Amino acid sequence: MISFHVNLQKLITILLCTISFLSFGQKDLKIKVDDYNNDGIVDTLKTYYEGGSGFGERYVQIVNGKNQEIYELTNQGCFCEIKHIVLIPPNLRDAKNVLFLEAIAKELLTEKRDTPDPSLDWIIKSSFANVVLDSNSYFDLILDPQTDWINREFEYPKNYYIEIEGDTLGQLYHTPYEAPQWYHQKESKGYLVYYALNHYINRSGDSLVLSDSNGLYKAFHTSHGVVVKKGDLYKWVFISDISLTGAPQKLRWESIKKVKLMDQHLVVQQALPPYPNDQVFIINIETGVVGKLKYRFSNSNKVADENMKTFLVQGDSIILNVEGEPLTFQLKDIFEELENINGTE
Repeated sequence: MISFHVNLQKLITILLCTISFLSFGQKDLKIKVDDYNNDGIVDTLKTYYEGGSGFGERYVQIVNGKNQEIYELTNQGCFCEIKHIVLIPPNLRDAKNVLFLEAIAKELLTEKRDTPDPSLDWIIKSSFANVVLDSNSYFDLILDPQTDWINREFEYPKNYYIEIEGDTLGQLYHTPYEAPQWYHQKESKGYLVYYALNHYINRSGDSLVLSDSNGLYKAFHTSHGVVVKKGDLYKWVFISDISLTGAPQKLRWESIKKVKLMDQHLVVQQALPPYPNDQVFIINIETGVVGKLKYRFSNSNKVADENMKTFLVQGDSIILNVEGEPLTFQLKDIFEELENINGTE
């Protein structure tokens, strides 16, 4: 289940991106001829890119030289998506067309992996374990991915895709448009594409920023994720995902604004540009439970009075400027409430 405001933000973002997308034409058109299915007859492969400032797609089509049947895939999506589902149409799932599918996937997608890395695994597990709260004192969304500490060298995520189907496809596939008539949650298959290089400003794929530390933990962040290290162990504890936690309209805009470590808890300020309000997430590092505070606040810090700043952790309190009024909460009360939520409210 996903909170209403995240759905609304996603819909507005994608509609705005679509407007810009429709104003642009085909680019980078390429046509290749080859016998892609090894039947002795030459086939035609066409690719092009089409998009605008916030939306884009790579389109790949193969025309069967023997019978002129058309097979196609596209990764059309919003630049707000750190993950994306590409559905495989029935005609490309036919065993006789497996070579066509391989040729199209090679043009459209990046590296293939058999299993998700720990950061994408956090998104997948959180998508299955989240609940919207209607009347809680502090929170309106809880995530409980139940991820474990990882005892190996830290893995910097890169762009790749994995094959998915069944419950995983059904849980992750969200579209603002009407799903294809042939789509069936239990029978369809697809590719889960992870645009992980959006984690890094310089796109080098090997950078973490130290956010905060204490005697036990070191908290790091990327542009859109939070990682905690404990000695030789590490775990991902948060990622900005448009359909799960919210995300900027374009992922080149950073969403992780501030990370504060409080004993075994994290306080994360998330920005959603170009929208004017930020969000706060509270995370229990050991259990992995994440709670989103139900208060959204202005993201402007250009005020002289410290107590009027939009987000301020001061001693054992957190101060949020909501609609021009400072609201003060005791962090211990928030932390206790996070531990007491049973995940079924």
